[in-house]
Amino acid sequence: MSRRTIPLTLGYVVEVAPRLEGLRHALAALGARRVVVITNPTVRDLHGAELAGELGALISHWHEMPDGEAYKSLDEWATVLGAVLEGRPDRDTHVLAFGGGVVGDLAGFVAATALRGLPLVQVPTTLLAMIDASVGGKTAVNVPQGKNLVGAFHQPKLVWAPLSTLATLPEREIVGGLGELVKHAVIEGEAALAALEAVAPGLARQEEIGEQIAASIRTKARIVETDPWERGCRAHLNLGHTLGHAIEAVVGFGELRHGECVAIGLLAVVRLAEELGWAEAGFSERLGTLYGQLSLPTALPAGVSSASLVRSMGFDKKRERGMVRLVIAAAPGQLSVRSVEEPALVRLAELAGASA
Repeated sequence: MSRRTIPLTLGYVVEVAPRLEGLRHALAALGARRVVVITNPTVRDLHGAELAGELGALISHWHEMPDGEAYKSLDEWATVLGAVLEGRPDRDTHVLAFGGGVVGDLAGFVAATALRGLPLVQVPTTLLAMIDASVGGKTAVNVPQGKNLVGAFHQPKLVWAPLSTLATLPEREIVGGLGELVKHAVIEGEAALAALEAVAPGLARQEEIGEQIAASIRTKARIVETDPWERGCRAHLNLGHTLGHAIEAVVGFGELRHGECVAIGLLAVVRLAEELGWAEAGFSERLGTLYGQLSLPTALPAGVSSASLVRSMGFDKKRERGMVRLVIAAAPGQLSVRSVEEPALVRLAELAGASA
């Protein structure tokens, strides 16, 4: 696949590129004089030499954070922030996030808070990070009260997505990323979903997956440009996430991949919408067929209770009106946000495979 440049009106571009080659030139065009690379040991072992060869002396130092969702925390943010500040950064120092979504979210929050905001460059190395976490300017860490509850909006100066890094990912990491890719296709509309269905059986081939990645990024970029502060249509990007985040919290971060949880949540919400007459008949069956072609899960692991999921989705009888907002897909490209009460949330969890 040749390089694809996706410009955003927010002031930066997303480059979907075959490799890291060309990144140094792009950074020079931004005026970067020093780069602090934040990564983890796995990514550095696999791709660090290539990045070092591309950027050379532009890298002032590296900081490795531990690998895993558990380290997207305030404690790790403080550690990484301290390491960046010890390097005495100035306004021309760029923070470069080199890794998956955990690295991107935490490094982005470090960039947002160091010197009240340092330039950020996202170099995502996983499918999920390329199509989701690296685009849109959301940075965050997890706290005991929930996922991504502490953070800031901090748009990057550049996103560089090197497809070559996907070749080193375990198959399940690719599958997890496909959950978000399906979500973007559903949001975009019939043509996007049909195009994904046409290539789904052979999507592991780089040329086809590269085209789908670019299409998915364009969808997210379009929505983010329209609503950068998440006050309107950007909420549609949460399709499948109300239940998906609850699954992550209840089952445990890492037990299921984020994209797998989103996939289960999306399918369940479409099933619920069909039952309530809000969605076209057969839409969930169509998605289930696509999930099968992409090896995505369609139901929860055994033993997850609906009560635990409802609590995690934020339902509380003491809250005003006792309702939770759900993003509903009635058909490809037809989305709305509806407030639902406890019985609908219980049914949503059941449709995902939860037990009573």
